[in-house]
Amino acid sequence: MNTIKVVFADLATLSLLLLIGMIIRKKVKCIQNLYLPVSLIGGFVGLLLGPQILGHFAGVSLPLGKTISQWPGILVNVVLGLSFFGTQSSKNFGRIALSAVNQGGLVHQTQVCVGLGLTMLLMHFFPNLPLAFGLTPVYGFHGGHGTANAAGAALVEAGWPDGLAVANTMATAGLISGIVVGMIIINIGVRRGYAQKVSKPQDVPVDIKEGIVPVEKRNPIGKGVTYNDALDPLALQLAFVGIILGMASILSRSLSWVHPLLKQIPLFACAMICGALLSQILKRLGLADYIDRPTISRIAGVALDFLVCSAIATLSLKVFALYMIPLLVVIISMIVINVWVNFYFGYKMFDEDWFERTMGAYGLESGVLATGLMLLRVVDPKFETTGQESAASSAALCYPWSLPYVMFGPMLAFMLPGWIMLGGSFVLWLVFYILARKFFWHPERNFSDVVFGK
Repeated sequence: MNTIKVVFADLATLSLLLLIGMIIRKKVKCIQNLYLPVSLIGGFVGLLLGPQILGHFAGVSLPLGKTISQWPGILVNVVLGLSFFGTQSSKNFGRIALSAVNQGGLVHQTQVCVGLGLTMLLMHFFPNLPLAFGLTPVYGFHGGHGTANAAGAALVEAGWPDGLAVANTMATAGLISGIVVGMIIINIGVRRGYAQKVSKPQDVPVDIKEGIVPVEKRNPIGKGVTYNDALDPLALQLAFVGIILGMASILSRSLSWVHPLLKQIPLFACAMICGALLSQILKRLGLADYIDRPTISRIAGVALDFLVCSAIATLSLKVFALYMIPLLVVIISMIVINVWVNFYFGYKMFDEDWFERTMGAYGLESGVLATGLMLLRVVDPKFETTGQESAASSAALCYPWSLPYVMFGPMLAFMLPGWIMLGGSFVLWLVFYILARKFFWHPERNFSDVVFGK
């Protein structure tokens, strides 16, 4: 079978899994109440019906060829390459945005420090455990499947063959825990009166739970920049995507020619740079209006859904079994720490709408912005609080400290001693903590009041 036929065969398989996931989301009440994304459901259906489980016991399975496992590594370049393409520079640097960014920085660095610290302890009991294992929690929880696949591929290149599978496992654990634990917290918070806009989670409309927008509520997902008889509007936006990926490929090869060390810079980083560069070039040429950002966002969203579905469907159960104890120790610890640090700093730092803003932040730090907005929608269905602005600001402005960990962390984890990486990360945590205490702290608030519901 030639390459293009393989691609279409994989597309058919993943599309079937997404459709099955959509049907399950619509029909199964407990799945609706957990707000599990269709891509996650479809991925688990693929894992269950694939060669690792059904195929192992029954001898027949869904045709998940080896090529489907390669999809996440390609699609992550689309997802991240479009991050800055066509975006408008944010001029909102008010107290809400800055406090959200500061809180997000504290959570990010906490995940880094806890991950590295636990790994350094576990290395005494599991000598073959690499230090890079300690970076996978922040890749999975803070970064989500997109970042986990990008950084995981870099870990493989740096010399850890299981890095991609472990990072994907962390991302899956982060996403599931973010939604499930998030819903538990929402139920507790609503009963205690922390939420301002809902009296009970059941207030959320049925269509939002099912995931299908009613006909009368449907809105266009983008705007047509070109006339159909000239060029289909979607084709133009896809052409931009293709140009960004082509530029990224050229840049990646060029960097390796400049210096062998620059070969370690991952392709997704080149894609992000090229996306921002192409955006600026079009702006300078007076062609920025040719970019339809809503359509670009939808393309990135499609890529992310297929990425998550393919990543989960091809999760390596052998790798999970190999690292089972370290994975369970770190994942459980990370879930507990993630809840505590988000709500502690959210309560102490956010002036208003602390519960709504913290729910958005918790979802964001357990996967992606979409998870945060999903949890926020449960407690703030019409986005009437400052929660959406807060979560969006934290997601948009976290790159100065999160990207270096993704771009250079995999390489440095095999070059530097653990205490240097942990020490440097803790110093950055202290910087965020000092800024929080100086500009956003509420010393009169006792976190024990939240813990014990006083």
